[in-house]
Amino acid sequence: MIRIQAEKINPMEIIDSVRNNSAGAVVSFFGTVRSEDETSSDIVALFYEAYNEMALKKIGEIIEEARNKYSIIDVSVVQRTGRVNLKEDSIGIAVSSVHRKDAFLACNYIIDKIKIIPPIWKKEIYSSGEVWKSETL
Repeated sequence: MIRIQAEKINPMEIIDSVRNNSAGAVVSFFGTVRSEDETSSDIVALFYEAYNEMALKKIGEIIEEARNKYSIIDVSVVQRTGRVNLKEDSIGIAVSSVHRKDAFLACNYIIDKIKIIPPIWKKEIYSSGEVWKSETL
């Protein structure tokens, strides 16, 4: 499952979508909006935009690269668009594999690539204004 959506992410849906009778491990990552980053401590929300068609294609390519590098069974990625408030998830990733090591490595690989490759843009909304960031997640 690969999706880009404005609706809140359902973590169990993502996790359950990769469960398999052969999988001994399911690893998940959820990028959650926090109130501070390296330069500011007054973030109130994030806003994401995406070129959906191309972003879906690029995420699919990243998943295929992960499949070629690691022994994984299934992967799901859900990316939010629109306003994402504090404590909400902006992205959810789940990876299943026979053993945990490949699931951990693949999940890390996927999020690192999604941060830089797909056309997904992030704006930080502060109590005093807003700014577009060059890195997506």
